[in-house]
Amino acid sequence: MAYCNRCGAYIPDGQDICLACGFDPAAETARQNAAAAAAAAFAQKSEEDIRAEEAARARAEKHRRDQQEMHRKWAETEARRRQMEEEFRRRQAEDEQHRREQEEQLRFTSSTGSYSRLHRTGTRAAGDNISGTTRDKTFAYLSYISFLCFLPSLLGVNDYFTQFHARQGRKLFWISLLLSWIPGVNAIAWLFQVVLAVMGMKNVANGTQDELPVIGHIGEDR
Repeated sequence: MAYCNRCGAYIPDGQDICLACGFDPAAETARQNAAAAAAAAFAQKSEEDIRAEEAARARAEKHRRDQQEMHRKWAETEARRRQMEEEFRRRQAEDEQHRREQEEQLRFTSSTGSYSRLHRTGTRAAGDNISGTTRDKTFAYLSYISFLCFLPSLLGVNDYFTQFHARQGRKLFWISLLLSWIPGVNAIAWLFQVVLAVMGMKNVANGTQDELPVIGHIGEDR
């Protein structure tokens, strides 16, 4: 007749394991023997073996930390690389947008005929008026009356609108003067001058910078 060493329950004959608590005396004895053997083995280790194991653990820990530091640096480098790529793509998009805006502006100014005039006269100064103020229109009107076309230049009127019509008026003046010297076309030259002068003044009244027919493009950049 046997009883469990842990809970004191009755263990029937032929049984080694307690049916009440599951205690196995053989397994417990094996565990105790293994623990005793490990303790004995540790006690038998020399101080040199212990230092070697500690050094190995220190090397393993250092390797782990080195790996962590390497991974951290790689992550930072990768983050900077991606940031630089995003900045590069953003600048490319801005440059492309700026280029398209410039092309659109050039197309617009070219369609209205002002791009070539701006190119010929240079950069517009602050305060210049392309469409023409009342004062500038006065000079523009005078530009189509014979030699008065030289007044804007002589008086230093720095205005795109006025200078454009002054150039048109000077062309009309010189061509009409040239035609008037040809025998038999005096009347035609006078009529030619009057018609084109009226058309030029109409353009001034409308605030436009349209070239005169036939002669307006002479000497102009295309």
